[in-house]
Amino acid sequence: MREEIDLGNRKVTVIGTAHISEESKQEVRDTIREVQPDVVGVELDENRLKSLREDSGWKDLDISEAIKDGQAPLLSMNLLLSIYQRHLGLEEGMMPGQELLEAVEVAEEEGLDYQLIDRDINETLSRAFSQLSIWEKFKIMASFFIPGEEEVNIEDITQQNMLDTLVDELKDEYPTLDRVFLQERNTYMAEKLLEKDFDHAVAVVGAAHVDGMIDDLKRNAEYSVENKRGIPWSKIFSYGLPAAIIVGIAFSFYSGFSEGMTNLSVWFASNSVLAMIGAMIARSHILTWIVSFISSPFTSLNPMLPAGLVAAYTESKLHPPTVGELEDISKITRYRDLWGNQVGRIILTFLLVNLGSGGAAIFSGLFILVNSVLGI
Repeated sequence: MREEIDLGNRKVTVIGTAHISEESKQEVRDTIREVQPDVVGVELDENRLKSLREDSGWKDLDISEAIKDGQAPLLSMNLLLSIYQRHLGLEEGMMPGQELLEAVEVAEEEGLDYQLIDRDINETLSRAFSQLSIWEKFKIMASFFIPGEEEVNIEDITQQNMLDTLVDELKDEYPTLDRVFLQERNTYMAEKLLEKDFDHAVAVVGAAHVDGMIDDLKRNAEYSVENKRGIPWSKIFSYGLPAAIIVGIAFSFYSGFSEGMTNLSVWFASNSVLAMIGAMIARSHILTWIVSFISSPFTSLNPMLPAGLVAAYTESKLHPPTVGELEDISKITRYRDLWGNQVGRIILTFLLVNLGSGGAAIFSGLFILVNSVLGI
């Protein structure tokens, strides 16, 4: 997909690519050589470019320190998304992102200026994760481990009719991801490109960004995406539920010691057992099971310290991944293979213990509400 737009005193040729398409890679090379633009804008940031060039990524990661620094959610989302992309990319005979790297390399070969116009991937993932609703997080996790039967024709993604369908589905199913991954980045990349002084530029972006980025280029978008925030329902729920549970348990003790002990027992038992089951399903170390069992009832009351974070950090310390496993995680193309790699088991421990702990918090919270507050 290639479109040229006139901004009055300068022009931009936008190439919409399929991130795992060999044909897209060739179109990028041919267009840059033909146009010979003043600048080539590429949908990459410094970290992603370095990762594509060096193929390092996980290899240089101290996973226990990353988890300790609160990066477990970002690592998890990044890993799951990259496995899906690699799965499609390997079927196509090309790894994801190669057409973007091609744009940079051709610009260098031709002696052309290039600009990395995308927002830092860690910032994007952080914004997406923090703004996802509880229901959206659940649906995304379920979609990774319960694959659909419909096959995707990669080249069709660059066709406008397929693109419209994909974007519409994204808006309906995951409005937060649509806003953070598409709308915000469209604006960010348009602004970044327009900062450069040029007569004719080539922008190489994923096909899903083409229409939105063209609109933002024409509007010369000047508003800040950081100010476009809705009501943080996810954060309200994360802090509100523990507060309500503490109040409910305290109220039940006020009503009667026996009732209070019943509610407290349900809270401890459900959190401990379901969190430990999550650690067991992840095939983590037996001591990680015990830590999950003991810590979950307490960590579930602290939104800043989820049970999965404690469990994953414990697992990474008890059984740190080998250099080979850190290298192999970037080659995995199927989710089931995560259980055969210690990096994968650490990430699964984080996800599944959190899933068990979160489910227990909701179940026991409802039980406490009904049993003590409503007096049923």
